[in-house]
Amino acid sequence: MADHLLSDARGTFVDVSFIMAAHNAAPWIETAIRSALAQTGVAVEVVAVDDGSRDGTATVLARLAEADPRVRVIPLAGAGTGAPRGPSSARNAALDAARGRWIAILDADDLILPDRTRTLLDLALAADADIVADNPIPFTGLFDPQSPGMLEGGREPYLFEIDLAKYIASNQMLSPVTKLGYLKPVMRAETLRRHGIRYDEGVRIGEDFLLCLEALAAGARFVVTSYAGYGYRRGPTSLSHRLRQADIARLDAAFAARAEHGRLAAARAQSAEIRHGSRAYRDDLAMMQVIARVIEAAQAGRWREGAVLALRHPRTWRHLAATLLAVAGKRLRPRLHALPIGQR
Repeated sequence: MADHLLSDARGTFVDVSFIMAAHNAAPWIETAIRSALAQTGVAVEVVAVDDGSRDGTATVLARLAEADPRVRVIPLAGAGTGAPRGPSSARNAALDAARGRWIAILDADDLILPDRTRTLLDLALAADADIVADNPIPFTGLFDPQSPGMLEGGREPYLFEIDLAKYIASNQMLSPVTKLGYLKPVMRAETLRRHGIRYDEGVRIGEDFLLCLEALAAGARFVVTSYAGYGYRRGPTSLSHRLRQADIARLDAAFAARAEHGRLAAARAQSAEIRHGSRAYRDDLAMMQVIARVIEAAQAGRWREGAVLALRHPRTWRHLAATLLAVAGKRLRPRLHALPIGQR
């Protein structure tokens, strides 16, 4: 099976193009790229797009590209003149340049195990899938491939298929279920081209979710394995680092536009389950916007404004408690350091 797929895929020179958006990723990007280049049994390339980095990212990328022709570096036009254009713009630039039959998403601060790509391509052939993904292993310091993944484990490896309804339902951030939008898929390039599927450059969070959403609405088959070969580096865990009200509002607007027009709208018209999931997803985004507003008010010292807003939305309380305590601790810590020891 593996030999058949390899000989079929090698007809186009590159089996898999890893697309990578990079902004100020100098501490991690070399590890990420070297892990992609170390994939066994496949011909790969890395298309790294520098989105206006101001640290040493460009220097690292130039050195890696000079040492290995499989690394292709693209400076994102216009990103160096102001704010970065965002991951969606960077990934679209990488998609335009990618030559592989398959497109793999690899974040600049993550890494993958050497057999991951071959394993997923074999799965795609066996399952006749357009999109495949594995079980991400979260880590913060050193990566341990034996650590548990995000998906529930089991005695034996298992597979499951994600349809459009399940994908929407599994991406409500305030739900306790595993968020399938965190998966880093490998996708048939031809499927994306045939349906004109690209990243929405108006959003800065949830961009991978929207891309897979479009593919599923177009009829793509998405299969996931419990095999774990992707190391997902976690940043600061506080919601204040991950939520911005404006970004959530853009994601909500992008989802709403798809729900009213195009492929998702057509799917909603035919499925009560998709209609229900779409409403629940937007309700979830509305609550996330409230949480973000409360956090932003607390960070700015407007505690009364944040408290009033939170009291109006009890559903947000358990998600806010730990984050607001962290914000309070950061504001209090400088004052504690300034006090004489006897007054602490």
